Amino acid sequence: MILKTFAGTIFALLGFATLSCNRHAALKIEPISIEFNERFLTGERLDTNYFSTRDVMQYYQVSNYGNQSSKNLLAKLSTYTSSRYHFKNMDTVNNLTLLFYKKRMFVDYSDHLYESARDNDNRTLEGYSNDLIARITYERLKKDRQKIVVTKYLYPIDDNKPLGQTDTLTVHNPLN
Repeated sequence: MILKTFAGTIFALLGFATLSCNRHAALKIEPISIEFNERFLTGERLDTNYFSTRDVMQYYQVSNYGNQSSKNLLAKLSTYTSSRYHFKNMDTVNNLTLLFYKKRMFVDYSDHLYESARDNDNRTLEGYSNDLIARITYERLKKDRQKIVVTKYLYPIDDNKPLGQTDTLTVHNPLN
C-alpha cells in the first residue's frame, strides 16, 4: 500500500514538473512518424490498393501550445505547413491533409497511423479524436490546377474556441 502511494506521488510530481517546465516553452511541431509521412507523400512502399498518391495524409504532434490564442496557433500551424509543402513541386497531388494532434507523454500515435489512414474515412487516429488539435487541407481545383483551396480548422481545445478559415491560393508553376 505504501509502495503504491509512493509510486503515485512520484508519478504526480513528474507530471507536474513536466507541465510547469513546458508551460512557457516554445511551440513544437513534429511528425508523428517521419518515415510514414515520407512514404505517404512519395507513395514509396505503400499499397496502392489502399492509398492514393493523389490524396495525401500527413500526421503531426504539437506540444507547448497552451499559451497560444486560437488565432495565433492556427497561424503558426499554417506557416509551418506552407513552409514545408510547396504545391508547385507536387504536380500529382490533388489533396493534402495535415492532422495535428496533442503530444502526450505516454502515447505513441505511430502505432495507429497505417490502420487509421487505411481504414477510417476521415483518416483520423482511431480512439484519439479528443487529441486532434487542427486539420489543414490543401485541395487543388479540378477546373484550374493552378488554384488551391486551403481550409484550416482548429478544434476547440482547453479554453480556446474553434476557429476555421478558408483561402484560395494561386500556384505559379514554372513548368507549365
